[in-house]
Amino acid sequence: MVKQYIYFVRYGLTKYPLVEDVGPYDSPLHPVDGYEHGIAIARRLAAMPSPPDVVYSSSLHRAVSTSQIIVHALGHTKNSIRVEDGLIEWLTPSLTVQPDGTRLQPRTVEQLVEDMTFTEIDEEYKSVNPISAATDPKEVPEGAPYFFESEEYLMIRAKTSMSRILEHADGKNICIVSHTPCAQAMALYLEGAASVEESKIGPWPLGGVTMFTKDSDNDNWKLGMYADTSHMPGDYKKGLKEWSLPCLHKK
Repeated sequence: MVKQYIYFVRYGLTKYPLVEDVGPYDSPLHPVDGYEHGIAIARRLAAMPSPPDVVYSSSLHRAVSTSQIIVHALGHTKNSIRVEDGLIEWLTPSLTVQPDGTRLQPRTVEQLVEDMTFTEIDEEYKSVNPISAATDPKEVPEGAPYFFESEEYLMIRAKTSMSRILEHADGKNICIVSHTPCAQAMALYLEGAASVEESKIGPWPLGGVTMFTKDSDNDNWKLGMYADTSHMPGDYKKGLKEWSLPCLHKK
């Protein structure tokens, strides 16, 4: 029986800690620990019996840097990272607006490749769930990311993004490098639990890897591993700096 695998990755330590309602919201990885964590994550994925074939990434710096480390561990270089708008951070004010009113401005693919030399990015890939420029929810395409999203809407965005990515991947094993709110929302969608209370989705620490599998003859995804950090170095192996969506705090 042929199986398809999805791996969700939360990056490692960032240079500047993200503080809600304060920022910074697009920090690079920590120049030492963050890259060490990325290498540990990448080695874990490369050693899996069925490693990822394709990597989809948020456009934020910490996610693209982690994706860069992963694709090299998988033996890929050019045109191997698909930057996907649908994987961007939860576009809620507490995670995107600084005290002076400055709003997060995600970089374009062109900026990531030309200004930041992320040459592993596939410049031909077009986001399957682009960020909407509309601010009126009535004008936003169904499931598109936009400023500003409610938690309820994030679930819709996650379902839309996940469905379209799976269609685009066409049965390949995929790795998704995103942010905890988006990754948890997509995991909840794949898990399909009857309620949040019955879900196995919970706090997600830095460097945590989650895995879902599906047999080729059905559409039911099975959670095989959640937010695992056994590959991480030092105390991070215990699972540090956890984060959860507000709805999961009520469990």
